[in-house]
Amino acid sequence: MIADDAFALMENLMKPYPQRHLSHEQRIYNYRLSRARRMVESGFGILVNRWRILLNPIHLNAEKVETITLACVVFHNFLCSQTSTYINGNNSEPEITQTQLQHISHQGSNQSTSSAKSTRDNFKDYFNSNIGLVPWQTDAVARGNM
Repeated sequence: MIADDAFALMENLMKPYPQRHLSHEQRIYNYRLSRARRMVESGFGILVNRWRILLNPIHLNAEKVETITLACVVFHNFLCSQTSTYINGNNSEPEITQTQLQHISHQGSNQSTSSAKSTRDNFKDYFNSNIGLVPWQTDAVARGNM
């Protein structure tokens, strides 16, 4: 999972490196994490625009919320594959502008374990390796996107 600074770094919850004195490799990692978060927000925004049940908190247990969300994704993908008019640039539905994920205040002490830091470093190394890099990341970081 990805998070911002409101959450503590954990082995299964990655967050950016602090913004002071970052190496080039750490800036690449932060860029990639930020890009992933933007993609999640964009995807969720599309779902919220189509499935209004996702617009407000769903007061059910986590398992049912997961089932509802999965059903929205599956139905969305089905409609995309079956009709060219489901999503197009001339959509007349009003756009919801409040689809970004909510920013949450700091949760707990923000202390990270050495194992969580090691996991983040492993992702950093992967994003900077020949296998894990994407062609535009260095230019994006050089332009100040991270």
